[in-house]
Amino acid sequence: MANFYSAAKKIRKTGKQQQVVIESLDQSLCGVTHIDNKVVFVPGALPQERVAIQVVNEQKKYSKASLIEVIEASEQRISPCCPHYDECGGCQTQHLAVQQQLAAKIEGLEKRFAKVAKSEHWQDAVTSAPWHYRRRGRISVHVEKNKQLRVGFRQQGSSDIVNIERCDVFAKPFDKIFSPLYDLIDKLDGRESIGHVEVIATAQHNVALFRVTSKLCTSDIDALTAFAETQQLTVLLESNNAQIHPLPGFTLPNLTYALDKHALGFTPGNFIQVNDEVNQQMVSKAVQWLDVKDTDTVLDLFCGVGNFSLALAEKAQTVIGVEGVKEMAEQASANASKAKINNAQFYHCNLAQPLIEQQWFGTKLRKKVDKILLDPARDGALDICRQLSQLQPSKIVYVACDAASLERDSKEIIAQGYQVAKICALDMFPQTSHVESMALFVKSKTKPKRPKKGLLR
Repeated sequence: MANFYSAAKKIRKTGKQQQVVIESLDQSLCGVTHIDNKVVFVPGALPQERVAIQVVNEQKKYSKASLIEVIEASEQRISPCCPHYDECGGCQTQHLAVQQQLAAKIEGLEKRFAKVAKSEHWQDAVTSAPWHYRRRGRISVHVEKNKQLRVGFRQQGSSDIVNIERCDVFAKPFDKIFSPLYDLIDKLDGRESIGHVEVIATAQHNVALFRVTSKLCTSDIDALTAFAETQQLTVLLESNNAQIHPLPGFTLPNLTYALDKHALGFTPGNFIQVNDEVNQQMVSKAVQWLDVKDTDTVLDLFCGVGNFSLALAEKAQTVIGVEGVKEMAEQASANASKAKINNAQFYHCNLAQPLIEQQWFGTKLRKKVDKILLDPARDGALDICRQLSQLQPSKIVYVACDAASLERDSKEIIAQGYQVAKICALDMFPQTSHVESMALFVKSKTKPKRPKKGLLR
């Protein structure tokens, strides 16, 4: 049967240019104003500025506009450091001094969590150097229909790639890798086979991982080998099946990052925090907030390669790390063994499933969990939070890369019998609108909510 009608989800409209005064910043540090009582978001604009804008996306309840010209600038506006800032979508806030960036991020978090966290709960933000902090990143590569090569990052709100000459948020030496990388790829016979290049900076190895969609010829391999020697890099190739290979005649490097007194091993496929300085402080603060005792059993959920686990194990009687990616759980176990930590055990488990159904969990562990650390992905940990009243830890630290997920999950944790004791911003990505957060929850006197049927029995 033919379908002649489907409801439009979005109304897209390009309007004429008009002048407005920006009223405030939203939680993503985007300028906010009103036109005909409708909210209009203007990226790149600051409060009290008079600007010329053009509406580019109009929806029922709000509109989005592009910034055409700053007519009357804010005193807080500064000149961006990056020559690509107006085109590249990697950074969104270089027009604002880093201190003001942080203040705006904190203000946004405070507004979001106003119902669950009071002013006395807020702790100092965890920060880092504003430049050269990113030890890992992905560089886009694309050959257009006219054979023009693009090596860089995508434009804001677009799939188009901007050619980049330097990126000052990348750790050295990758801040200036772009031009040599462009020259290399442009000369390859298999230039159209390069999907992207991931760069990873460690103390022992600087790695450039080339994603290739088809086998490269001998001359291309020779060019990559010469590039590796000239740039003093370890070049790796990732095939379509996600297998990673060294160049002929070389071996896969043992990659590690330092965390306190430990060296945590990882592979290019493993997740690690990109900002080392913030990560060091974050782990230390999480252990401090949990106030781990030598009699405690600590559950580290979404443990990755053991980023928090090893530090927790230094203080606790037992640490149980659980991770949804099997390879990372195995890496965490290897990291603990290498560090001669014998009181940490690691398991691979789908944490969206009821804990009681997992073989590693068991009745005894359910009665022994004293404290929990949660470090989920952007989707959060709602399924775990619904089971907390059965686990009954005295303290929970939740590390969130998405404030909306933490806001949602906080409501469930509070309903399970906890209250916020501390919360702070984690400025993992200076020069961008992104901010992470960490909260400490402690048991309250409120009677906990009964768990939803089927999660724990």
